[in-house]
Parts: sequence; C-alpha cells; structure tokens
Amino acid sequence: MYIFLYDKIIKYGKWGCEMEKKKIILIICIILITIQMFMTFIIKIDVEKYTIKDKKIPEEFNNFKIVQLSDFHSKGYRNTTEKIISKIKKISPDIIVMTGDMISYDMTETEEFEKLVKSLAEIYPIYYIDGNHEHLAEKLAPGEYLYFMGFLKDLGVITIKNDYVEIYKGDESINLYGVNIPLDWPSGVYVSKLQLESDYVEKTLPEADTDKFNILLAHNPIFIKQYSKWGADLVLAGHMHGGIVRIPFTNIGLLSPEREIFPGYAAGKFKVNGSTMIVNRGIGASSFNLRIFNNPEITVITLKSK
Repeated sequence: MYIFLYDKIIKYGKWGCEMEKKKIILIICIILITIQMFMTFIIKIDVEKYTIKDKKIPEEFNNFKIVQLSDFHSKGYRNTTEKIISKIKKISPDIIVMTGDMISYDMTETEEFEKLVKSLAEIYPIYYIDGNHEHLAEKLAPGEYLYFMGFLKDLGVITIKNDYVEIYKGDESINLYGVNIPLDWPSGVYVSKLQLESDYVEKTLPEADTDKFNILLAHNPIFIKQYSKWGADLVLAGHMHGGIVRIPFTNIGLLSPEREIFPGYAAGKFKVNGSTMIVNRGIGASSFNLRIFNNPEITVITLKSK
C-alpha cells in the first residue's frame, strides 16, 4: 500500500515538475514575443566596426574603409532603405562590398534594392558577389537574372565570380576575390561540408598571391577552413542572418537558413588558421521576414598597415 502511494506521489511530482517547466517556457515565450512586438516599432540599424591590422596591408591603404552589406533580399527590412543610405553616406567608405543574397531568387519586388544600389553606385565603387538566391535565380529565372546582371553592370557595379580584381591606391594594391559555392540540386540549398570537394576553393579560384593582402568575398561562412587553406587573409561573409533569432546579451544565433540549430558562424569576427572572417548579420530578412533581437547590420572594416 505504501509502495503504491509512494509511486503515485513520485509520478504526480514528476508530472507537476513537467507542468511547471512548460509554464515557465510559455511565460518566457510570451515575454520575448511581447518585447519583439514593441521592438518592431523602434527599428535600429547597427553599424558594426572592425579594425584589421596586417603587415601585408600597404601604407597607402592605412585607414582604408570598406562597408559590407549582405542579404538585403530585394525588399530590405521594414522600409529602412533610406536609413541605410544615410548611414553609409555618413561613414563615407572607400568601397562597398555586397556579399550575396541582395535579391531574392524569385526576382520580384526588387524596387527597394534598385533604389539602394542606384543611390550608392553614384558615389562609391561597389563590388558584388552572388549568394545562394542569385544562384537559384540564375537556374530558375535565367532571363531575369541576366537582365539583373546587366542592370548592375550599367551602374558600374563590378561582379566577381570565381575571380579577382586588384584595388589600387597609388602604386600599391590589394586583391579582392569572390567565390561561388555550389548548390545541392534539386534541394537548392548549399552543399554541405562533406559534399564539397576538399580542394574546391583551390581549384576554383586563381592562386592566391601570398605577397599581397587577399580579401575573399564568400557568401557562406561555413567553409572558412577551405578559404583559409587557399590563402585568404580576410574573409567577408553573410548568409546566416545572424542566426535569425539571437539570444539577448550574447553573440549566439538560434537558427541558420539551412535550419541548423546554433550555427557556429552566425555573426561577428572569427580567427581560423591565420585567416580572419567577419560575418555580417544582413540588412534584410529571410522568407519569414523575421529578426528577433537581431537588428539589421552595416559592417565597417578599417584596414591598418603594421
């Protein structure tokens, strides 16, 4: 009899604990959703600043300023295009790099991006690489994609596809490369680290000039070990949207576009095998139009010669 009652008490206690846990989780969710609903009325664009020092950076490039934009996804985020343009004008960069997914794969409702790139291209040199959405557009809507590439070219935007350009100041230069990582078909998402050939980047890009400072624009950050092995001094990436949902007061993102939980390179600065990588949180939104505790980001990189 006592054993029976003890068993019932234990079972009730466990059930009670589970109910308490569920209540706590529900309360936390309600609080987070309430805070986020309030935050949507106070749209803030973060300007994240990084300084990169390297002995390979020529003195002529001391204080050379790069603005990085990523993942605008055609429409941007909650009518912030004018704010973005205004902030960049105040920063007054030497160049702007756009690291992919500035448009969405369906190539519709691109008016906001067109306004953004037209305004900026009138003032600054712009360098552009494809992200997975541009890759998808090239496959699914080749006509619209070619028209879009022509539109960028007419504005003077330089697209870099598995190649590089030299950027000069006086007689000195640095190299700016762009790499396209293949997609997995028919899923349309990036290949995994296991699927990508171990020497893909080395076979795809021109050989890195080890005497020069080499910047690599690469939409997807997860292949940083390959980028480093190839010879990148600095990698500028995006794609992760900061983890979509960020845990407050941390640098932790919850979810990658591939639905991976707690992605390793959601946002920020990373050092891997002698290479530095900066991952931009994006200035648009995913197909869910969702950013929780995750403000849109303009990244500013200032180069310093040692």
